[in-house]
Amino acid sequence: MPSQSRSPILDLSICGVLVGLSVFIIWGTKDIPPPFFDPVGSAAFPKYAAYIIIALALAIGVRAIFSIKTTHKETKKPYKEEPLLALYVVVVPSLYVLTMNLGWLSFRAATILFIILLSALLSKFDKRSMIVSAIVALVFGIGGQYLFTEVFYIDLPQ
Repeated sequence: MPSQSRSPILDLSICGVLVGLSVFIIWGTKDIPPPFFDPVGSAAFPKYAAYIIIALALAIGVRAIFSIKTTHKETKKPYKEEPLLALYVVVVPSLYVLTMNLGWLSFRAATILFIILLSALLSKFDKRSMIVSAIVALVFGIGGQYLFTEVFYIDLPQ
């Protein structure tokens, strides 16, 4: 049965990065001092977690190597590429944080505008989605302000 992976080359590159990071973690555990009372050692968890990540990455890598032979190039993509939409998803949250950081908007106003704007862009200004997102934005903006300031006592941008 062929692999369900869409891009074996991407799988292999991610596996290589994961193995490299795990080897870096194993190398870093050598600097952890030995424990006084723990028989297993302080470095046991990060070391064994890195070993598990290496094993899983190698399994995915082997699967990707075998699927390179069985996959064929698809001429038609099952999705429509929208790089402008991807840019919106990065820029709008950045502006959300920036406006509160610079003190231009309060948490409540920034949250309401953020949810309405991003959901409108993602739904391509569909009227039904925008009505629902406006209600969600009001609940999250006003409710979040109340929850953080009155329940958790967290200072928010005013």
